[in-house]
Amino acid sequence: MAAMTPEQLRFHAANLDGIRSMLGEVRSACHRIGRDRPAFGPTCGWILIGLGDRQKKHEELLAYVEETLLLMSQGIHRVADGTEELKTLIRRDDDDLLTTDGVPIIEDPPHSLHGLMESAIDRVRDREWVEPELASAAPVAEFAAPVDDRYAVLRAGGLACAMRCVEPLRRMLDDLAGTPEVVATHAAVWLGNGSDLLALSALLDECLEADLPDRDRQETRSYRSLMAHNVQALIGLAEISTAMGFITKAAGDLILLARDIIRGLIGDLFARVTTWIVDTPAGAPRPAMAARLAVVVLTAWRIHAYLTALGDSISSLSRTVEG
Repeated sequence: MAAMTPEQLRFHAANLDGIRSMLGEVRSACHRIGRDRPAFGPTCGWILIGLGDRQKKHEELLAYVEETLLLMSQGIHRVADGTEELKTLIRRDDDDLLTTDGVPIIEDPPHSLHGLMESAIDRVRDREWVEPELASAAPVAEFAAPVDDRYAVLRAGGLACAMRCVEPLRRMLDDLAGTPEVVATHAAVWLGNGSDLLALSALLDECLEADLPDRDRQETRSYRSLMAHNVQALIGLAEISTAMGFITKAAGDLILLARDIIRGLIGDLFARVTTWIVDTPAGAPRPAMAARLAVVVLTAWRIHAYLTALGDSISSLSRTVEG
């Protein structure tokens, strides 16, 4: 390494700075997700506290790797200027793998989460966390029976009327859905961050390969070994981001599914009530009125069942995030 010219050393430091800058952009995107935690809505957002905790820890890990690259770049510049020897820089930073300024490094390092995140993705994909009521449900399945045009219009109009005139129903659905477009954006950002971090890990590895020609020197080998921790950290962080993307998308999709089913149930009930009012003659027999009341009660019970299934499913998914 001593054979490298100051220009070569500064070129390598500039590469480290470039990677650090791109890593800062990834961290900024992660930070923006943290500001939008209410996006899942009051009904399910509190259950997904594990997502917020993991996002915060992820941001801290990104900041730590970013700071490590900054300190190493500054050290390489000192070596290039002749004010410090590389072996001294390596020895100090190697000791600081355990503590930095007396503060322990963040627990749960990225590379140790590989198995956890891989398992989390598998659990999300197998959908065992989804309760049976929602596991095979679809919005159209609730209304598979064909209806005439008049009833279809009544159903659509009934839902619109319910959302406009019945405040508790509208508030329930708003609380349930949150902000779906923001949740979808979160999932896309997580998945994009995963790809970016994987690319940065490859770029850092390439820089270590191309910028350090004297591979036979002990100092060079020691430096590459030390920097390999950062390459592995970026790979681990990429896996975490990808897993978080899958988990966020799965949660958002299930919440929207439950919301659409409940909207359909409400619209169908309002259409039935309208039909009863219009088509029922005065003095309808009590058995018919009792049957209609049973339909109302059954609809309320089914809405409650879907809400309970959603809450249990999201709670199970949240435990997946927590490991």
